[in-house]
Amino acid sequence: MKSGQPASLGALKRRGFLAGIATATAALLAYTNKNNAEVAYAADGSFDNLALNGNITFQAPLVNIYRDIHTSTNLGGMRFYNASVLSSTPDGAAIQFWGNGAGLPGQAYIDSGAHNSAAVILRTAPSGGRVTERMRIDSAGTTTFTGDVAITGMKQFVIDHPLDPDNQYLYHSVVEGPEQFNVYSGNVTTDSAGHAVVSLPRYFEAINRDLRYQLTVIVNFAQATVAAKVQNNQFTIRTDQPGVEVSWQVTGIRNDAHAKAHPFVAERPKKNEEIGTRFYPEDFNLPADRGVRIRRGTPETIRPDGGGTRTNGR
Repeated sequence: MKSGQPASLGALKRRGFLAGIATATAALLAYTNKNNAEVAYAADGSFDNLALNGNITFQAPLVNIYRDIHTSTNLGGMRFYNASVLSSTPDGAAIQFWGNGAGLPGQAYIDSGAHNSAAVILRTAPSGGRVTERMRIDSAGTTTFTGDVAITGMKQFVIDHPLDPDNQYLYHSVVEGPEQFNVYSGNVTTDSAGHAVVSLPRYFEAINRDLRYQLTVIVNFAQATVAAKVQNNQFTIRTDQPGVEVSWQVTGIRNDAHAKAHPFVAERPKKNEEIGTRFYPEDFNLPADRGVRIRRGTPETIRPDGGGTRTNGR
């Protein structure tokens, strides 16, 4: 400000300058809104001082219920939903991540719980196929997979130890085998004629094939045999003495429509970059770069038992 210039005149000039910027900005936004919706949408929000908390706030008018941050080719990005209902899209309050195409073939959702349906959802689609839900973790933690699950470590459940719940956990592993086993078991006592009929679930014959029987007599020194194989979802046991308690087990191989269409294969060759690798190379005294996850381009992680290595800065 020049000496002797009224303070009010300087203030007016500054206000005029700011008004000019505001007018130019409004004109630019009007132009971009007409010619490039993405640029206009990017301006439809507020950015906090990055030195303080760095929040990015998106405005969501009714005419546009989501906002995107994505690549210029729209092959990958992040979408923020803001709506009151959850549908298959979903369009409930959520964050969506996608990649590999404008049709959003690879999708992951974190839903905030519109209509009590909070979930983490993964959807994918084969080339030219339809986007399909593959995994869901709901608000209660229940996890549902659509498709096969391959686990390189142990499959186990854990509970508070029944004899020392304050200080210990109890782990149990699952039974494994090279076939898709269904197992049924129980106890039965033969009648005065030495016969007992065992009833199985009404769906038994619909989902099982190649049945295997095991019988063990209890207390008595007696003989037991399968007098009649499964028919109409039941079978008959006979003992050479009356009133004999028998523990029985029947094992079947899964035979429902999906199992028949996709038979289980126990031995499978490694493919391409997997050849020569191990899931846990340190168990074979091999270097970390022989790990299959590194060959696949996936960072190694620390195993629950302390094994494994960290790579890629993780």
